[in-house]
Amino acid sequence: MASSTEQLKTLGEYAAENGAVSYSRSESRDDPLSVLDEEDPIFANEDLLRIDHIPDHDKIVGRNDQIETVARRLKPTIAGGSGKGTLLLGKSGSGKTLVTRYVSREVEQRGVDNDIRVGRAIIDCAQRRSEVQTVIHLSKSLNEPDNTGITIPSSGIATGAYYDRLWAIIDELYDAVIVVLDEIDRLSPPDDAQDVLPEEADDSKFLMQLSRAGEENDVEASLTVVGISNDLKYGDRLDTRVESSFAPDEIVFPAYDANQLGDILRRRKDAYHDGILSDDVIPLCSAFSAQEHGDARRAIDLFRLAGEVARSEDADEVREEHVRSANDDAEVTRIRDLIRGCPTQAKIAIAALAAMDEFTSHSHFKATELYRVYREFAESIDANVLGQKRITDQLREYETLKIIDMTRTSEGYGEGTYLQLSLLDEPGLLLQTIGLDDRCSNIPIDTQMRQHITNTVRK
Repeated sequence: MASSTEQLKTLGEYAAENGAVSYSRSESRDDPLSVLDEEDPIFANEDLLRIDHIPDHDKIVGRNDQIETVARRLKPTIAGGSGKGTLLLGKSGSGKTLVTRYVSREVEQRGVDNDIRVGRAIIDCAQRRSEVQTVIHLSKSLNEPDNTGITIPSSGIATGAYYDRLWAIIDELYDAVIVVLDEIDRLSPPDDAQDVLPEEADDSKFLMQLSRAGEENDVEASLTVVGISNDLKYGDRLDTRVESSFAPDEIVFPAYDANQLGDILRRRKDAYHDGILSDDVIPLCSAFSAQEHGDARRAIDLFRLAGEVARSEDADEVREEHVRSANDDAEVTRIRDLIRGCPTQAKIAIAALAAMDEFTSHSHFKATELYRVYREFAESIDANVLGQKRITDQLREYETLKIIDMTRTSEGYGEGTYLQLSLLDEPGLLLQTIGLDDRCSNIPIDTQMRQHITNTVRK
């Protein structure tokens, strides 16, 4: 580390010393509201770069096979029948949600053309995180209270009563319903739950209800469920009873390569005014995003952010330096968004792993080494010290989110195996972000603690 940071005592001081500097305009305007009356000098149609924008088919790159497969699964819905239960699996930004939104929108419209009342609901399970919250949101998404006379309170009634209202809404308004459960793996048991059986997990309970709605609740309309997950092994988690009734086919979405990412951005370049993009903007956005597991969502977002940086600087062209500035800012924002919602115990454990990476010459660590540093960090701020298995289990979610890599390995023949952990993100960014947390900001990283970390790794 640089000498200017060697005397830092806590994570809070680390965050203050290494905080990201956001871009800003060099001069203020006499009338700051004048921007409301001006034509945007950079963007012609910025909506084309919004994450929730569903482009036409000619702007969807490299996913014809997946579009056709999903379309076949949903095709019976056009005639009011039940489509095939489906799991779409692949890394973040591989096109799973985009393809599902596009195909389900087309199926909904063709159902209307056939006088079939097709309902469509896309639920972000990462924002719901429980069975009851998800059924509430699904009911509200499908409901037309002026037509059904049914209200959906946000709380106060039993889970079974919410399902009863959902079934009544579906039968009143629709012949067929497509339910898309995005990030379905996030419908998981709470952090403090132990020994939860698969059939008791919220995702299994919810899938069971949807897949057996006609059989057990006399719902006449057909239901087709599509689950989306970044976890390629998600299907293995499902209870056998759910597998029997849901019976999903799995479709794996490969990551995009740099050429495909470049093609995606070129098909959306009309978001910008003509002549506003320098030749190196799209290749650089594609290259940065290809390094991040071929994430198209990140590529599009970076493409947009580069324009925002150029606009904030009153530039007459979007150039390489704007992409690089946007990439740095986007990386900090991504980490902050991921870490902000972490439980305190997970923040402490991630901080321990990041400190081991930042303050030693090593990059891979045994789970036992991590746990010793975690315990020191937790005790230093009077937090409860959880057992090693509990901490390891908490960190597995961040393996799925591509912050941490966890691999079972061996030191040699006859020596047994152990769990090895390493970071996939910059340790400094993680420490900076966790240092913004009021409680974790007091975690010491003084000379004594750094020596303890070094000694722990050397053992």
